[in-house]
Amino acid sequence: MHDLMTWKRTSAIRWLLLVGVVTGSGLDLQAQKRDRLITTIRSGMRESIRQPDGSLTFTNLSTVEVIGFSLGGVTVNPGQVFQADDDWLTNLRVKVKNISGKSISHLRMNLALPEAKFTQDGRNYSMGLSLDYKAGARANNEGAEMKVILPGDEVELVYLETGVSLSQEIASRTGVTSITILQYGGDVTAFFVDGSQWRGSNLPVGRGSN
Repeated sequence: MHDLMTWKRTSAIRWLLLVGVVTGSGLDLQAQKRDRLITTIRSGMRESIRQPDGSLTFTNLSTVEVIGFSLGGVTVNPGQVFQADDDWLTNLRVKVKNISGKSISHLRMNLALPEAKFTQDGRNYSMGLSLDYKAGARANNEGAEMKVILPGDEVELVYLETGVSLSQEIASRTGVTSITILQYGGDVTAFFVDGSQWRGSNLPVGRGSN
């Protein structure tokens, strides 16, 4: 009887320890999630087209439609707070559509990180972030190889790894370890297969947005 009671007490303690470990891990994962926000800023830049010979002309024609942002398959909307962990920038996706009549080899969206400030040569700067879709590349060096974007194609822009993690790069340059705000100015560059480039700004998010 004594041995049976000892076994039960030991089993109960092990069970409580296991529950504590599982619960603690869950709390740690939950604690990593914080409020995040994508804000919209207005750019003063005009849309333009650069030809292969370097000549630049301004245009009112749009080449790319920005459909929306998502994180882990869930839609996130600019101006609305959402929960995410500290790696959210590398997992962010932006779906876009080629609405031009030409094939695109590379799309790049530039965004700003207003919290990631640093000083260089006596001047103050803040870091930026680019999300890309580039023929021949792979998202996070995994998955299917990205293809040329044909007219009418929809693709997702992602953060392409450079060998150094984004969080480490931000922390080493600015000391900031958790980014909570990302600024979107509708700044997108399309590199066409024929060598020309289109630069767009203030592109609305969502079909039919104004």
